Amino acid sequence: MKAEIICVGTELLVGDIVNTNSQYISKKFTDIGIDLYYQTTVGDNFERLKECLKIAFNRVDLVITTGGLGPTIDDITKEVVANYFNVDLEMIQKYYDLIIKKYNERGFFEVASGAEKEASILKGSVLLENEVGLAPGCFFEKDGKKIIILPGPPKEMTVMLDNYVLPLLKQYSNSTLLMKTLEIKGVPEGKIDDRLKDYFQMSNPTVAPYAKEKCVHVRVAVKGNRKNENVLWKKVDKIINEIKDIYPQATEIK
Repeated sequence: MKAEIICVGTELLVGDIVNTNSQYISKKFTDIGIDLYYQTTVGDNFERLKECLKIAFNRVDLVITTGGLGPTIDDITKEVVANYFNVDLEMIQKYYDLIIKKYNERGFFEVASGAEKEASILKGSVLLENEVGLAPGCFFEKDGKKIIILPGPPKEMTVMLDNYVLPLLKQYSNSTLLMKTLEIKGVPEGKIDDRLKDYFQMSNPTVAPYAKEKCVHVRVAVKGNRKNENVLWKKVDKIINEIKDIYPQATEIK
C-alpha cells in the first residue's frame, strides 16, 4: 500500500511549531510495512488543500491528514475532504456533548458556532476515537482510495494512531520492514561508497549510507511478510556481519 501524509496548518509553514507528526507516523508505518512515498505540508486554505488531495490520490492509495479538525474558521480539513469525495459530514453526539461539558466547566454556557463541525466526521466513515481531545478522527474509503483524518496536536494524534489507526491498517498489510544500522567512524563517506557500492545497489534487502557529523551510518533494511520475521532478520544479519568484516570498527546502533 502506497501512502502520503498531508499535514495541514499555516503555523507549520511559517515555522511557529515543529512538525513532529510526520516523523511519528513515518516510523509507525515503517514498522507495519506501509510504503510512505510523500509528505506534504499545506496551509489552512480550502483550494490548496483540495489540490493536495487530488495530487496525492493520483499517486498513492492512502492519505493521512493531520490538523484542521477544530471549531474555528481556518479548521477546514474535514470540510475539504468531504467536498473532495462528495459526501456530507455527520455530527457525533457524544463528542458534541463533551464539548458542551468542557465549555460549562469553564463557565461558558453557550458553545462556539463551530462546535458541531468539531464534533463531526465524514458520513459513512469509521470513527476514530479521540481519547484525550474533543475532535474525533475518521477512516474513509471510496473507489479504492482511503483517507485517515487525524487531529493536529501530537498528544491527541499519537494516541489515536497507536490505539485505532495501526490496528485498522494491519488488516490491509501483512508486510513489515526490518532495519539495523551500523555506525562507521574514521572513514569518509566517499570511501565507504566505493567499498560498499555493490551493497548499495541491492533492492531487497537495501543498504544505504547516511553521512553524520563525525561518522557514517549504514542502514540495512528488508521488507517482507511479518510471518517470516526470523528469515528476514537472518538476511539483515548476514549483510550486517559482512560489512563488519570489511569495517571491524563498525558498531550497531539502535
